[in-house]
Amino acid sequence: MTPSLKISQKIINRLSHGDHGSFGKVYGIVAKNNLVVLGLQIDVANGDGQALINSFPAEIYLCGVIKIGDGQYDEQSIKESLNEVYVTDNPVFINYNVETDQITASFHINGQLETTKFTPINEQEILSQFLHVRLRGDVPLTCEFAANSVKESFTNLRKTIASGVMTFGFNKSSVYLLGGDSESGVVGVTGNPSIGELCDESNEPSEGGARKKRVQNYEVDVMRVNMLKKMTKENGLVGGKEHAPLCVLDKKQCKTLSITVSIDALAMVPRQTKIANLYEIIVESAVRNLRLLENTIVDKFERLQNKISQPEVFHFYPEDCGHFVTKIYLKNDDDESLLSEREALHRELLLCQTRPFFRRANCFIFKSKNQGGETLVNPHLGVKPTDNGGRVALVKGNYLYYHYCQNKMDDNGWGCAYRSLQTLASWFKCQGYTDKEVPTFKDIQKCLVDIGDKPSSFVGSRQWIGSTEVNYVLNTLLGVTSKILYVSSGEEMASKGPELVSHFENHGSPIMIGGGVLAHTILGVDYNSQSGNLKFLILDPHYTGSDDLYTVQNKGWCGWKGVDFWDKTAYYNMCLPQVPRGI
Repeated sequence: MTPSLKISQKIINRLSHGDHGSFGKVYGIVAKNNLVVLGLQIDVANGDGQALINSFPAEIYLCGVIKIGDGQYDEQSIKESLNEVYVTDNPVFINYNVETDQITASFHINGQLETTKFTPINEQEILSQFLHVRLRGDVPLTCEFAANSVKESFTNLRKTIASGVMTFGFNKSSVYLLGGDSESGVVGVTGNPSIGELCDESNEPSEGGARKKRVQNYEVDVMRVNMLKKMTKENGLVGGKEHAPLCVLDKKQCKTLSITVSIDALAMVPRQTKIANLYEIIVESAVRNLRLLENTIVDKFERLQNKISQPEVFHFYPEDCGHFVTKIYLKNDDDESLLSEREALHRELLLCQTRPFFRRANCFIFKSKNQGGETLVNPHLGVKPTDNGGRVALVKGNYLYYHYCQNKMDDNGWGCAYRSLQTLASWFKCQGYTDKEVPTFKDIQKCLVDIGDKPSSFVGSRQWIGSTEVNYVLNTLLGVTSKILYVSSGEEMASKGPELVSHFENHGSPIMIGGGVLAHTILGVDYNSQSGNLKFLILDPHYTGSDDLYTVQNKGWCGWKGVDFWDKTAYYNMCLPQVPRGI
């Protein structure tokens, strides 16, 4: 039966970024007679080529090809390209006509291209149908310092993991997946539940026993798995002939490479997938991760010569992609030396060339389900949407929520602008624009003293700061310039819709606003040009409770506010940080 076709809306949104005549591959998941196309890869010079598949989560496979151009194509060459697809009997060809902005899709069936209808699928629909499994484990690797020896050692590691000697245990549960010839392959759970059911069971109950409503987009959808190696042989396990141990001694001088290979692998699976069917999927994720590690080390062997630093795994979730991309960077490689690699990746994925997505600081932050005591990341995700019916423009990327009384510091009543400044600084760090830590209160006060804005007695005091001081500190400590927007009263805030929409669409950084005795952080706006109504997505630094996402979102500490939120008798200054262009 020919599958139904769904294409990620994130892909559709990026097709117009492609050059005329571009050709590439599309990747997706086949589930329940549905082909869901989740990612693409355009052929570019100096790109990853075939290796990019190892950067995607397991279960995402090559499922077809794509062409961007005038709508014309050579049918025979398309068919030959589709012969490389093995995951489905009906690979897909997607053709995007730049001139008409039209997408057509065809399945390759019995040697012919047959046009088919497709349905766009948005990110929330995808996340509701699939979840991620994250495997972690360390294995030692020691070999001769030579490219061939490294390749052979990684091949042996992959064979070991695929041999069935590994056991996979789910975090915070007694569920284990076994290899070999065990009867069910699962211990610690009755029956054969789905991965979605196991994920739901692992959610933390709230007070009174009821589970809290899911309010964070991705965190609850990542199941953590640890890799363990069996130390005893199972009965009935067949293998090579048993014999006395042999040792081959080859005396020669050679350099050795000795590192700990940290496997950190992802798989993306439908929620209905049975636990017993996960073993091979998790193995495949580890194998991909090892191939990615091997390719990174071997590709840089000539440049590294006699020294290699520890490889580090980073998972990225670019918002314009809607899926994970895993990269391996060597510890001693700085961001500047990786610029050409990032540029090629942006071109392959049709991502803009003005924002960084693959710097170390851009890596996805995996949080535990119980976020108590941890600084919240992006608490606006999941808040009740605005009903203003206008043009919505929001903060782009990640930031941390700083508020009163964190880190056992009593700044209640005077530290709101400091906290808003810290939120702004965290945004620049999370986006990779700076590697400097978020400034402490002492750092902020000392900076203002050093530049001559405050007297020396200001350090250690409880004096307020405003948007002007926030501007000075961002510029001095982070090299960030800001635009100051002034209004004479809270009512005048209603007239700033176009300017604020422009800021969030072109820069995407959070805004600090100060007026009277209060400071807040603006994360976005909803501007209705027809009615003139303007609403603000406010992050309130005056919150004094624990870092509990449910409380922050449901008690109004992060949410949409109208113009009447601002004091009609107070003036306001807004600090709009300007964002440098580049990746």
